[in-house]
Amino acid sequence: MKKFLGFLIFLFISNSFADGHVIKAKQSMLYFAGLYPSYLLYLQGDIPNNTKDSWVDKDYWAVLEIDKSSKNHGGEAVILKLKKTSGASPQPEWCVTQGGDKWDGKGPACLKTDKPKSMNQLRFKVKVQYKDTKDNLPKELQNLNFVQYEVGYDEDGVSLSQLPGRLPPPNHVFGPVKLTIIK
Repeated sequence: MKKFLGFLIFLFISNSFADGHVIKAKQSMLYFAGLYPSYLLYLQGDIPNNTKDSWVDKDYWAVLEIDKSSKNHGGEAVILKLKKTSGASPQPEWCVTQGGDKWDGKGPACLKTDKPKSMNQLRFKVKVQYKDTKDNLPKELQNLNFVQYEVGYDEDGVSLSQLPGRLPPPNHVFGPVKLTIIK
């Protein structure tokens, strides 16, 4: 009987983890990584230090939800695909960036340091998705207020893109956020 109960508990835990993995952070930033749709996603603050890094073994779907209380992009969500980890590029990666504790977005590089968790910052390489890809998500995530990249400018010269991270510093930082990874 004990073995059977243990097996049921194992199945419950395995299934709940297989359905999704959630990482919450105090703030976030999407950093344009050259060519659309490539971005770097930074999560910072209140991330448990035991959060595993270098585990993304395939292109997982993910949703970044920005809390309604955020000064920038409150109540919005972005659909992402996580890039796979490689020997040269672990995904995700504990990261110390050039801005240091101020996290002022002076550069996308993770600096080599003996304390990579000192900023409590995780970096993911992602590909942003258009909001019409929401059909690939579980039903409970499909009704969020998704925003996406848009090409062009309006008559006042303002970018049509609604994607977070397209604002000049310091307005490119938003949060709190929840990243749900569909596994």
